[in-house]
Amino acid sequence: MTISKKLFLISISIFSYFLFVLMDSVAKYLSDYITTSQIVWGRYFFHMVLMMIIYLFVSKKINLTKNFPIQIIRSLCLVLCTFLTYLAVKYNDLINFYIIFFTTPLFVSIFSYFFLKEKLSRFSIILIILSFITIIYALQPNESFLTIYIFLPLLTSIFFALYQLFTKIVSKDKEPFIALFYTGILGSIIFSVIVLFSWQPIQHSSTWIVLFFLGFIGYLSHFIFAFVLQSLDLSFITNFQYSQLIWASLINVYFFNDPLSTSKIIGIILIIFFGILFIQNRFKT
Repeated sequence: MTISKKLFLISISIFSYFLFVLMDSVAKYLSDYITTSQIVWGRYFFHMVLMMIIYLFVSKKINLTKNFPIQIIRSLCLVLCTFLTYLAVKYNDLINFYIIFFTTPLFVSIFSYFFLKEKLSRFSIILIILSFITIIYALQPNESFLTIYIFLPLLTSIFFALYQLFTKIVSKDKEPFIALFYTGILGSIIFSVIVLFSWQPIQHSSTWIVLFFLGFIGYLSHFIFAFVLQSLDLSFITNFQYSQLIWASLINVYFFNDPLSTSKIIGIILIIFFGILFIQNRFKT
């Protein structure tokens, strides 16, 4: 692979991580106007609409039966992850969500250790402990902070870790469109049924435009992510996942008017530092 191509893939992977944060921010904004189920429905329904339109212009044949069980499991992980994320950002500050969410690389490694029999180095275990301590320090938890909603980001990180593992498996097929197909179809069907029995009137027509935008960035971000994984290792790409903390911090301050405390700033820096060290050394002896 040439240096220019690698730099291009790194750039668009960082862009995809920005889109993930933007998507969650839009969902947080929408939570003041419609239900979480409606937000998830819009995200996947318009994802599916865009996917079908693009499919009309795809001339080559696509094998939808390849790795079918893995595609279904992977898609279910992402759909559940999406619901938990939108519910979590509704009740938590965006930056608090992402601080907790960055246990994801740790869960990826833990799952790799148990299911793929990949051994963790002693230094990596120390970094895992330091990362958890840093997360607690950054959040400065108290009695009012510890509610059931603060555990939602942790559940999200678990399912996103599983999603990343399964995405890497299916990325070997060199068919990012198929990965998006199953996600869009399953998300649309599941949440169409859910909102059918719990639909609440949408008061503002502009909400539909925002829902469409949510579906668009959802489709685009995951297409880019799956595309990049065809050429780069997941462990390498995860180095740039920490850019989400920077995007979330900026959006949290300038759009949601939630100032960053000193403990959060220090915590974010340490989480990024320990996280990158962990990714680079996790399987070294």
